[in-house]
Amino acid sequence: MERPVPYRFGAPVYRPWFCDREAELDVLCSRMRAGIHLIVLSPRRYGKTSLLLQAADILERDGVHSAYANLLLATTEVELASIILQAVVRSVLGPVARRRHSLEDALRHLRITPKVSVGPDGAVSLGLDPAVVGTSWVDVITDAVALLERASVRRSAVLVFDEFQVVAGIGRRGVGGAFKALADAARRTSLVFSGSHLAIMEQLTKGSGAPLHGMGERVVLDVVPEDPMAGYLQRRARSAGKTLPKPVAREIYAQAGTVPNYVQQLAQAALEAADAADAATITPAHVAAGFDTVVERQSAVYAQQYEDLGGAPAQQRILRTLARTPTASVYAKGFLDAVHVANANAVTTALRVLDNRELVTRRGSTWHVADPFLRRWLTAQSPAI
Repeated sequence: MERPVPYRFGAPVYRPWFCDREAELDVLCSRMRAGIHLIVLSPRRYGKTSLLLQAADILERDGVHSAYANLLLATTEVELASIILQAVVRSVLGPVARRRHSLEDALRHLRITPKVSVGPDGAVSLGLDPAVVGTSWVDVITDAVALLERASVRRSAVLVFDEFQVVAGIGRRGVGGAFKALADAARRTSLVFSGSHLAIMEQLTKGSGAPLHGMGERVVLDVVPEDPMAGYLQRRARSAGKTLPKPVAREIYAQAGTVPNYVQQLAQAALEAADAADAATITPAHVAAGFDTVVERQSAVYAQQYEDLGGAPAQQRILRTLARTPTASVYAKGFLDAVHVANANAVTTALRVLDNRELVTRRGSTWHVADPFLRRWLTAQSPAI
């Protein structure tokens, strides 16, 4: 029988792969139950979506309707409304085996009727005709919240908007203002605005002119601290029949840049290296071998990411320079000279592009390459690339 994979990465995780975050989980569940709006912020791969889904799962088990809408693929107002409506309807209907509402009952109060299809497994898919919806997409999401509240007779409901930053790019002026009106009108529904692009989320939620300024309690996720993560890595190694000494677990944590997704990825690669050597204990040599294996497997992806910047050599130089030396002094003369950029405005423009592509990130005041494996690939290349 195939052994279960002890570490998970690249997608949201559930228990037993859910590590720490108990304090944040308690806050989210408490506020959601009380119908309080939330703004959840974290860089990508910190475990934000895993945390939100874990909270939603807990509340669903307690009888609270929790709808989760990932907005990442939305490019128009109608697509946005369709994703939200589908998430709500699926939450209201519940699993096929124990549905408490009929599809007809769920949709009968909607002002705009969607196209409905039901798969062999009973999963419901909804679509909206742009020609029919027109400019009434706000009515669709307003009706979706009302539907969620009607289904939650004695409790608050929850509607999560994940990757909410995409709304800033939809419509000529963005559509953030519509969600402010939605939040104002939600009586018994906790709206959770969650995003991974911090600069855009700040524009939407904080400061003068931000459409969602003051609309909810802010929860900002940092990395999981070293001790809880090291303990988690050790427990998961034991579940796979391996010993992982604590110093080696800490080394994995540090080499992976402390980011939860990359920590799990490196831990899995190190365990596989130990398997290949038929070793019962994971050693620093296995960590090094695992790191090299990940970089080798992803080298074609990294090469493509780098080549995609070919039309902007300054971005390539900045990426290479940050891979060698993370820095907060990106506007200092030494950095400008190192990347052959004439002025600070050019650096700002380049960093914005690199940040949007999730190639670099800023932690505190320091800019660095976001992916530790990409960082290794960049530093291993010749200066001529």
